[in-house]
Amino acid sequence: MAKSVQSIEPNIADLANGWLKSYNLDYKLEQESLNTEIDKALDDYFTKNGGVGGNRPDAKLLLRDKNLNYYPILIEYKGYKDKLVKLDNDKQVENRTANNEPNFKNINAFAVNGAVHYANALLHHTSYTDIIAIGMTGYKDETDKIQYEIGVYYVSKTNLGAGKR
Repeated sequence: MAKSVQSIEPNIADLANGWLKSYNLDYKLEQESLNTEIDKALDDYFTKNGGVGGNRPDAKLLLRDKNLNYYPILIEYKGYKDKLVKLDNDKQVENRTANNEPNFKNINAFAVNGAVHYANALLHHTSYTDIIAIGMTGYKDETDKIQYEIGVYYVSKTNLGAGKR
C-alpha cells in the first residue's frame, strides 16, 4: 500500500514564524486579535468553505511605511508540494469559477488563494485599501530537508481584489 503524503504545515509555520520573530515583527497567530476592524471583517466575511464567519489566517500583522500608511499582511501556510497558488488561464489567482462564484476548492487547497481570500475580506469590510497576501508551502525532500515556496501578492481596491504578484 502506498504511503500517503503527510502535510508539513506545522514545519512551514514554524520556519516562517521564526523569520517573523527574528525581524522583531509584531505578528499575531490564527485566533489572536490584530485590531477590532480587521477581526470583525474576517469574522463577517464568508469562510474558505462558503460558511459564515471565522476566517483565520495562519499569521497576520500590520506594517506601517515611511509615509505612515498601514498595510495589513495576511499569511496562509500549506504543507504540500505544488500547493502554493492556483492561477487561471490569464495568470490571475483563480478564486472565482466560470460562473463568478467563489472557487472554494482553490481557496482551501492553495496557500496564496487562501491569503487572497482573506485580503478580500479586508477590502470589503474595512477601510484598508491595500493589503499584502502571502502564501507559503513546502515539503521535505528525499534528504528530509524542507523545500519551500513563497508567493507574495498585492491586493487592493485598484486591482479589484484580484491580487498582483
